[in-house]
Amino acid sequence: MLQINGLSKRFKGFALRDISFSMAAGDYFVLLGESGAGKTLILEMLAGLVTPDAGTICFSGQDITRMAIQERRFGLVYQDHALFPHLTVQRNIAYPMKNKNGSERFKIQSLAERVGAVHLLQRKPETLSLGEAQRVALARALAMDPPLLLLDEPLASLDTQSRVQLRSLLRQLNTQGQTILHVTHDYTEALALANRVGV
Repeated sequence: MLQINGLSKRFKGFALRDISFSMAAGDYFVLLGESGAGKTLILEMLAGLVTPDAGTICFSGQDITRMAIQERRFGLVYQDHALFPHLTVQRNIAYPMKNKNGSERFKIQSLAERVGAVHLLQRKPETLSLGEAQRVALARALAMDPPLLLLDEPLASLDTQSRVQLRSLLRQLNTQGQTILHVTHDYTEALALANRVGV
């Protein structure tokens, strides 16, 4: 499904060199590494936010290395949620949806139910706890029906109870068929979630 070959990117004072790995459909793949190792940069190259200096990214047999971000349709969830502060939870979830007809409301409700956020739909992001905000960010990423969900340290800023709940939700999403690439520095998190781990 996903094949990364020789991915490299250089910045002043930092270089990511010759990264290669592969994922199959349905995998929960965790990239494990210390802070500053370049894990987020790998996700951003996969999402199309950063162009690699060398190497290729192939998805479902197609070279997407230079493909525009909107054509990839990968869901990306950052540690800091990146919700739109002026929009309600409902409008945040709806934002990626191309279809703005009556089916949108049903899909928003379904996604909110899926991540346990139905009671939050009319609230603004500033009123949410970190765990609630991460659920909303996850629902927004799922709204585009992504073939691959990219998670950047999604549990790092959460309290213990929220972390346990979100971990269970992520496992459930994967069991339902969602392919996930998750980066973390937390060894325990990697063992709890992944069916494959890259270090």
